[in-house]
Amino acid sequence: MGKLALKIPIIHAMSILVYILLVYMMIEKETQGKSGVHALIYSLTFFLTNDFMTLIFGVLLMLPLPLLIFAVFKKRRDLIVGFSISTLTSIVFILLVSFS
Repeated sequence: MGKLALKIPIIHAMSILVYILLVYMMIEKETQGKSGVHALIYSLTFFLTNDFMTLIFGVLLMLPLPLLIFAVFKKRRDLIVGFSISTLTSIVFILLVSFS
């Protein structure tokens, strides 16, 4: 029971980190050799121009909440703990992105 409760948030956090690293590498590849202003503008408009990447980002951030609700209905304590931590991670990440 304890192992599953720990694996869920770790896998969720790692998937968000891998996604962020991939997006960062894509932005760096596109702005290589450009001025700093161009790189900043491109990184700000990246999600506006790439609908698929925005969809993946939204799914990564919002997926733990419905899974948490499902775990509550199934009354699985290990899943409730794991998805609660993942949901809190998503909320913190959304707050960090929105206020920075």
